[in-house]
Amino acid sequence: MSYESFQIDVIELGSRGVPLTVANVVAHLRVPPARVQRALDRMAREGLLDLEVDENEGFVVYRVRGLSTIARRARPRETRPTRAACSTPATYARHSPLTVERKSVTVAVVLGALVPGIGLAYAAPLRVVLAASLLVLVFGKVLVATFIFAPLFWVFAIGVSALFGGLYAVRYNQEGHRARLLS
Repeated sequence: MSYESFQIDVIELGSRGVPLTVANVVAHLRVPPARVQRALDRMAREGLLDLEVDENEGFVVYRVRGLSTIARRARPRETRPTRAACSTPATYARHSPLTVERKSVTVAVVLGALVPGIGLAYAAPLRVVLAASLLVLVFGKVLVATFIFAPLFWVFAIGVSALFGGLYAVRYNQEGHRARLLS
């Protein structure tokens, strides 16, 4: 990674609200710690970064000089493709420096329909999966005993589970992690 591309990636990390410590930059950019330390110090000497010492933790935090500090939600688990994983430098350059895992809405709908309740585990929070599975299990057992409402219940359960599977996948893609539908 060239120094120029490192600068751009560090400034983008700062714009996303990631605290610029050596450990955070190493984790996000997958560059050896010694190189990160040297490059961050160079950026500070050149006036691109300001240095601050976190008195609580005792480590250096860099701040991008001139970058507006609008509070943003931290994004979970962002990764960068390695040069070895990309066939050419052009392929490597086309990738966004930070990408977030996305869930397929189609897969979420199909799983929700195939396995009502448990199929929500693809994108929904664990509490929702447990509650939905318990409801399907309890009502399924009770209504199967009546024989009259059993087919109607299963059609309803499949439809609702598929719908919520899709909604939770969309919400996952918006937030970058498992989240409730209503904030």
